[in-house]
Amino acid sequence: MNNSARRFNEENYKPQYVTKAFKAIENHAVTASNDKEERQFLVTNGLDSEIDLMTLVQLPVRRLKETVTFYVEVLGMALSYPDRPIEGNTFVQTMPRSGPSLHLLETSNSEFRHLHGTINGKREEYLAMYVRSLSELYERLLREDAEIVNEPANGYLSFLDPEGHLIGIYERRDSKNKNQIESNMTGFRHIQMVVADPSAAAGFFIGALGFDRMIAGDDAIYISVSGGEQNQPMIRLVRAAQQDRTQPMHWMLDGQPKHALELHSKNIGLLKELVLENGGEVKEGLEFTSCGGYLKFYTPDGHYLWVNQDRKYSDY
Repeated sequence: MNNSARRFNEENYKPQYVTKAFKAIENHAVTASNDKEERQFLVTNGLDSEIDLMTLVQLPVRRLKETVTFYVEVLGMALSYPDRPIEGNTFVQTMPRSGPSLHLLETSNSEFRHLHGTINGKREEYLAMYVRSLSELYERLLREDAEIVNEPANGYLSFLDPEGHLIGIYERRDSKNKNQIESNMTGFRHIQMVVADPSAAAGFFIGALGFDRMIAGDDAIYISVSGGEQNQPMIRLVRAAQQDRTQPMHWMLDGQPKHALELHSKNIGLLKELVLENGGEVKEGLEFTSCGGYLKFYTPDGHYLWVNQDRKYSDY
């Protein structure tokens, strides 16, 4: 679907339909409909619906303070909110922040799971990051007795963090903003998503969410957010060894699914329509809070994602 199909001009804005948003707050689902009034509500703010940035990457942890210490002191990231106690959850980021932050959420042993998987008999990371100096990070990892999975070679290494999450690291040599980042960790490279068919999955992200196809190889397709935002990671779509085992990139937290990736759109109402039209599944109504609106959906491969619509784009 082209960009013009994702936009509605300001003449479509009807303030009298805004009250329907509060049905979502009360957990009344607002579903796709042919009814002109209902659809009008879903596209009222007149803005583009395509994903314009990734806001959060999330990981479950069992030992929050130990894991936060590792990401700050060993990987060189910074606390996003240094005055907050490290309890329940903590945000870390590059310094200064460039791209999404990493949100570590304390999870019970019974609900904890690793998000990386095995592809063709080989362990592959869920999360890959960029560093300025691979040798500097390697020395730090050795001093901390971290388990190295792939020794440094051709600008890449991988290791297990204190929770056993497999993390890939790439040395970054050509970034325009590399010298603007104080920390050795300069951002995220990609998040890996295991799917039944990478081409079909890319079609969903392009058609529904407005992503761009970046690289297509024999084993994976890389897609990225469309637009000019700096330091936005790619999503690496890899084929599952068995089509019915796609290793969803979410986990359970307090009995509810918890997303590992959060995106941003200026128009989640219209985006919801496009997700449904392209084969996604929406089981919850749009939710509006003091932080803005949220669309929660499953991709055709069963991956659970959230999309935030910032408060400044929400007319309530």
